[in-house]
Amino acid sequence: MNLTTADHRTTTPPPATGQRWRQARGLEFLGPVQGSGLKDPTFLVRRVDDQVVQLSELLHLVVRAVEPPRPAEQVADDVSAAYGRTLSVDGLAHLVTTRLEPLGLVVPDESPEPTRSVRARPLLVLTAKGTLVPARIVDKLARVLVPVFWPPLVALVLAALVVADVVLVMRGDFWAAIGELFATPTIALLIYGMLTAAAIVHELGHAAACRYGGATPGEIGFGLYLVFPAFYTDVTDSYRLGRVGRVRTDLGGLHFNALTVLVLAAAYVATGSGVLLLTALVLQFQMLQQLIPVVRFDGYYVLSDLAGVPDLFARVGPVLRSLRPGHPTDPRVTELRPRSRRFVTGWVVVVVPLLIGAFAWAIWYLPEFLERGRDGVRLQQLVFDLAWERRDWAAMALAVVSIALLLLPILGVVLALWRVAVSLVLLVRSRLAARPQETYEPSVAPDPPRVVSAADFTDEVMYAAPAPVPTQGWRGAVYRGSGHVLNPGPSLPEQRRRELECRLRTPIDGSRRVVVMSRKGGVGKTTITLALGSTFALLRGDRVIAVDANPDAGNLAHRVAPPHDRTVTDVLRDLDRITTYAALRRYTSQGLQSRLEVLASDDDPGIGMALARDDYHRLIGLLDRFYNLILLDTGTGILDSANQGLLTEADQVVLVVRAGLDGGRAGALTLDWMDQHGFDDLVARTVVVVNAERRGSEPPEPMRRHFEKRCARVVTVPWDDALEPGALTDMSALHRRTRDALVDIAAAVADNFVVEDQA
Repeated sequence: MNLTTADHRTTTPPPATGQRWRQARGLEFLGPVQGSGLKDPTFLVRRVDDQVVQLSELLHLVVRAVEPPRPAEQVADDVSAAYGRTLSVDGLAHLVTTRLEPLGLVVPDESPEPTRSVRARPLLVLTAKGTLVPARIVDKLARVLVPVFWPPLVALVLAALVVADVVLVMRGDFWAAIGELFATPTIALLIYGMLTAAAIVHELGHAAACRYGGATPGEIGFGLYLVFPAFYTDVTDSYRLGRVGRVRTDLGGLHFNALTVLVLAAAYVATGSGVLLLTALVLQFQMLQQLIPVVRFDGYYVLSDLAGVPDLFARVGPVLRSLRPGHPTDPRVTELRPRSRRFVTGWVVVVVPLLIGAFAWAIWYLPEFLERGRDGVRLQQLVFDLAWERRDWAAMALAVVSIALLLLPILGVVLALWRVAVSLVLLVRSRLAARPQETYEPSVAPDPPRVVSAADFTDEVMYAAPAPVPTQGWRGAVYRGSGHVLNPGPSLPEQRRRELECRLRTPIDGSRRVVVMSRKGGVGKTTITLALGSTFALLRGDRVIAVDANPDAGNLAHRVAPPHDRTVTDVLRDLDRITTYAALRRYTSQGLQSRLEVLASDDDPGIGMALARDDYHRLIGLLDRFYNLILLDTGTGILDSANQGLLTEADQVVLVVRAGLDGGRAGALTLDWMDQHGFDDLVARTVVVVNAERRGSEPPEPMRRHFEKRCARVVTVPWDDALEPGALTDMSALHRRTRDALVDIAAAVADNFVVEDQA
């Protein structure tokens, strides 16, 4: 099964004004991959050369939209409407020229069909391939054999195979069969023939299972795999099937092998022929060999389809790069679902050492292998000569087959080494091409040293920039343990966190109001308000305040500091007398560690009416005079007049949802309401926070994609013991993953500061 995946090459596309494209000839859209292990949906397209290409949702929409050929502006508009996010004309041109044209899926409208397209070149692939049975004949045979996969019949075959093995072990005379083989060596030729026929039956099993699931099988062919001759069946179309259908296709060959063993066992019981006994036993050893998941046998494809990842070997490099300490996770790994990611990582950790050991062993013993192969060919030549003199046709045929079986592994070794050498040459060429070329210019007299002026007396001019120092992990330990002598530099995750912290410190011109809201109660909205406000207050130097705008006795203030006797109601009553920050400060609580200020809501049970929209408008007008960043913790009623007033005052929204389906539905309905009531600009800037309620919970992938298309950022805050009690919260007790997620949210909110300033 060959599958090409759209890569990530980037080049500068030409201007797209007036450009038209069309689909390449003969494309067949196979639909989405069922049971995929990737987070985002992927789609399959078959080219005219039968190569199947795997595309992201966006690329799939582009390929669909370019037919019939139209101006690029119309194509970009149609893709934007279908995808839910804006795709510019230049972005469309970039995708077409750097991703789809090299894959042979899209061509300029005025250009001929591409002559060469990218084809998959997976690791440890068949070489020297040829067709044995054409696809149309294979499909006809598969249709006839489909009933063999009736589930009760499959169960009956498995039970019968166990009974047959017991009979062969109890009644079979194995040593007599071995003696018969040594007495008549030409019997080996008959065994070779039956095993070859069984191999073809095995491939028919794959084709029939593919057809049983509803896909169309291709040709049956032959080639060299590693150093051995092998057959294959093109069942690439099975990628359109679900996980069960693909696994059935993978195991279909073994099912037909089991049927073959039953036939051989019955024939042995009837005749007592040692040839049948040996063939049945050897065939079952081959069946066990097919289950090895280290190389591309049936077991490998079973694991691949169980994980939902089409080509496990394509993930080896990304997984190994991601396992290096201090390096970021490769995008080819992060795009996997958590279960598939663990599955693939475990497979790589096991398989790579085995393959390296096997390759080293093969290189070490290669001279001896070639020497023994040459001796074997010479011996079989002598056998052939003797058989020729006696006109022993069976012995002559056996010698010819033996010579072929000796030469094919040698040919396989040569081809494998050739591929490795070519790969190394291409790698070296690419590395050399990436290195900057040295240029030689004529010598010129150096400029006289510049005399500095008073304006140059700055740190940047007078002193070299200090090297960044690590604070975390083994790098930080080395730096501290060496007395600041050894500086390995911060790791990439630490560099990314510093970059996020730099973003969240974006200066604010005036003040910014961030509304934290949710449609459902109990999703951790107040907790997120507290944590986000504390993160801003800790990492920024300006004034940050969180207002408990929940009309139903919110508890935000109780999470920051001991209870305060003054509330929002007191501030509104004394509004005219509060003319300085010092005066306002008497009404707020402040966290000792984070320095976050909180203005509490009124939880007096004697109050019978909540604050109105105008009250909050006056309150925010006062806070704008003294604070740079205002976080508003709202109630859950989206139709409440006060909450709608807060949305009108908001510069940005943080929407908090549960990881479950009901939380996602409530969040999506909230965004729909905002779109329909004039807050669509806030929707585009909204940061969605998925608050995990238990350890390891993640939102469903369709839910995450929905919010990513509509909003600026989606961040999952992991479950944390320190946030669970609902009492005074010590931010230093949070797990590092939680703090990193909060910094990510704060940076996404702060990105809006720049947008607003530029506006």
